[in-house]
Parts: sequence; structure tokens; C-alpha cells
Amino acid sequence: MKKIIKLHWNNYKNSDSGKEVIATFDKLTDPNSSLEDLYLLACRFNPKVFKNISEKEKKQELKVLAFFDGEIKFIRTEFDKLNLEGYPDFKFITSFLINGNNNDEIDLEKIPQSSFKKILGDNLFLSLVLSRYFPEYYLPNLFIMQFIYLKKISEKYDITLPKTPNRSDYRSRWLYYDEMCTALNNFAIENDIQSLSEFCAFLFDYEMTVIKEEMEEEHSKPIPDVPGQAWILVGNYGEAEKTMNEGYWQSSPFTSKGDIMVFYEKSPVKKLNSVWIALEDGVVEPFGHYYSYSYIGHKIVIPDDIAIPFADFKESEYFMNRDKKGNFVSKNFQDVSGWEVTYNDYAEIKRMLESKGFNTNVLPKLYEPMKVGNVKIEREQDVSDQLLIPLLVQMGWKKDIDFKAEVEFNAGRGKTGHSSDKRPDFLLHIVETNDDIEAKVAIEVKHYMKNEKEIHENFVQGRSYAKWGAVQVLVLCDMKRIRVYQRNKKNKFDENDYIEFSWKDTEIPDKYTELKKLLS
Repeated sequence: MKKIIKLHWNNYKNSDSGKEVIATFDKLTDPNSSLEDLYLLACRFNPKVFKNISEKEKKQELKVLAFFDGEIKFIRTEFDKLNLEGYPDFKFITSFLINGNNNDEIDLEKIPQSSFKKILGDNLFLSLVLSRYFPEYYLPNLFIMQFIYLKKISEKYDITLPKTPNRSDYRSRWLYYDEMCTALNNFAIENDIQSLSEFCAFLFDYEMTVIKEEMEEEHSKPIPDVPGQAWILVGNYGEAEKTMNEGYWQSSPFTSKGDIMVFYEKSPVKKLNSVWIALEDGVVEPFGHYYSYSYIGHKIVIPDDIAIPFADFKESEYFMNRDKKGNFVSKNFQDVSGWEVTYNDYAEIKRMLESKGFNTNVLPKLYEPMKVGNVKIEREQDVSDQLLIPLLVQMGWKKDIDFKAEVEFNAGRGKTGHSSDKRPDFLLHIVETNDDIEAKVAIEVKHYMKNEKEIHENFVQGRSYAKWGAVQVLVLCDMKRIRVYQRNKKNKFDENDYIEFSWKDTEIPDKYTELKKLLS
């Protein structure tokens, strides 16, 4: 965990703006502050959540805030009566809120996931009053719809955030807030930040302001690489979105910076009317209703008289004959935001636009891999030199930086031996520390594995390297195939669970993209 630069932080705290922000967060624990004050504080430091809120919705949210305030105030009173130290366990608080004012604590595992799904969106309001009555531990959760900033703060200071729960595990997503508070409070203690108001000022103003400026500068630069993937985005433009040129939108968590985002506007428009570029990798947010989103920009507007209407999609011969899997048209664009747009899907969309007179040269081109060709493979080294290395370079990874051959690494019981048969042929996504090397992908290269017995032997050999450290993907390849194994839920590599590609598959855009995603 890295330390805050004290000189810069102290300069901020002693500045007029810093003092004003800290004083604003003092309202969290000021007994004279009203619930309206807390609500306005949240609006100021998390405007995206509240930007389209009507007066009627505001009144409803203030009622939710008042409910939580009454419940947590009661718990605080009981703590004081019993002279209890510390803070109430978040599982107890959750049980209390669901079970009401009685002494029987509910086993949260017995509460259906649907119950947690309903209250997930109320976490912000609960966190405000928790930080009001238990400021020693609980923080206002103003990271909702701003989780990307927390990720960047954690990366900057090496803060280890909790593992993100699966999309459908609403219980764990609700409880994530408690684990997040633990991680952040440990950081505050390490850096001798004494008060809640100072820590909030650090997170939501001092750091967020810098991050936003850095992102704005980075987003103004052109995206140099040809996009390797496209995705469909679906939604309705509110008043704020109509003039939006960049911002957040629900998307796939597998979105990569530079990907193409094709936008279909629903009711009442029902047209594909813009194309965007992802300016950041996809972000998973435990608290968000939509779970994952991307930051998009470089908007290309398609005029209304040229935009592709729903009827044209339904009449498209290509989409009528396309298989059902991943076919967002056959799903009538319902619940498909973040679905993959294949190379052929994108080609058909461009064809439809061209038929309406739109110049598709202004649209980003989706990456089409170069042909592997009929290379002559006579030995194992040819598989590396003529097939594997060109493919990895083509995918955007640099030799001897992102991937290296025959790397000596620490295998947990001293260094590996110096002979090549005791080291993986290649490591991809390498991270070098002071005394070791780690990687996400280990690759074993052979000339030709002529039967399952040889594949088994090489799998066992590759697994012996891959089980050490941070390797998540094991690859076996020879002149005929590329076989990809991923760690399963038991954190093991299953010999019978793999995805296989031929080298000719890498010439097919969608297969190429699928393989690149696995290796990424």
C-alpha cells in the first residue's frame, strides 16, 4: 500500500477550497444537519446519480433516507445504552432492517437473492446515515455510478479491494459495501487520516478531481489502434444524454478501450443512430443496477433520416438468417445492451447505412486479422517463429515486454532450473517484481501433438508451470491447434475443459476476437 504525498495533501487541506470541502463533509456528523443537507451533499459529489431526478422522486428518496435514519439512530442508541464499543456488524444491520426491531438475527443465506436485488439501489442512502452515526467505520458510498474512480484510486495507492461478486449474487453485492469500508479504512489508518470528513474530502474531491482531469486529457487523444471488438448499446436518451458527447453507459464488462459501441435508441425512436468508441475498459460495479458499464466518447451521429429503424433490421435477410445465439435483432433489442456485435453483424450494419446514402468511411473499422497463410512448419521453432509470435504481435502485445520466451521464474521452492524443459515456452502479460516474475498466461509450444496421449503429457507439463503464481490461462499449441484452458471455480485447470482453435480460425474475425479475449 502506497503512502499519500503529505506535502500535496497538506497543501490541499490548508487551501480555501480544501477547507470548504472538509467543512461540507462535516455535515455528515453534525447533529444539527438535516436529512436535506445530507441529500444535497450526495447530489454535489455524485451528480450522475441524481441528474434526472424529479421533485416527486426526490421526495420519495428523502423518505427512504428518513427510514434508514430512524433505524440506524435506534441502533446507535442501543449501542450507547449497552456501552458497546466499535460498530455494529453490517450483517446484523442488514438483518435488523429486514427483520425489524426484534432480537432474532436472520441468517442472510436464507433470504432470497431477489430481496437483496430490491434494496441494492438503497445502499447510498443507508451509507449516508451509517456514516452519520458510526463515522469511525462506515463511509458514505458515493462511488455508485463512479466506481471507475475508486478503481483508479486503488490502483494508484495499491489498495486491495474485495473481489467483485458475480452479477446474480445480489447478497454479496449488497455486503460488498462493508468489505469496501474495511479496505478503505485500513488505507486511512496507514496514512494517519483522522476524521471522516477529511477522508471523504480526500476520496471525493482531492483524488477524484485529479483523476477526472487525467481521464479528460487521455480521452482527448485519438485512439491509435484499430478496434478489435464491437458491442451493441441500447437505451433511451434523457435530456442530459441528448447532448452528451462522452459518458457512461451500460455495457459488457469485457469491453476494452478502443472498442466500437453501436448505439440503438429505444422508445420512441427505435433506430440505430450513433456509433461511439470505448474510452476506458469495461467496469464492473457491485452496487449498480446494470452491474457493468463503459465510458464512451468520440460520438458519430447518424442523421435521423439515415438512421436504421427497427423495421429495417427485421427485414434484413442477413439478420433473419443469422443464428439465434447473440442475435440482438431476434431479441427485438430487449435486454441486449452489452452484447457482442460480430464482424459480420457490423458489416451488415454498414451495408444498411450505405444503402441509405451514409458515408461509412467515417465509421471506425473493425479489425480484420491478416491471413496466416500456408507457412511451412518443419520443427517446433517454426510454430513459435512463424505462427505464435506473429499472432501475439498482431494482437497488440510486444515481444520481450508483454510476452517473453523461456522465462526463469520462482516456482515456490526456489528458482526453476536453467534447462528449457523446466520453464514454460512463453509467458504472456508479465509483471516483474523485485525478486520474481508473474504472468497471467503460460504457453507451451510443440511441433505436433499427434494423439491425446501426447496432448495429456504436455498438459501435465504446462499445468506444473501454470499452477504457480498468478497464471489464469494455460495454452498448448502446435502446428495444427491452439488449445486454451482456464482456471475453474475450484482454481484448477481441468484437462477436459478447454476451447480449441485451428490456426486457420485466426483468419476468421470473430474467432480471432474470441481467442484474443481469452488471452486477454
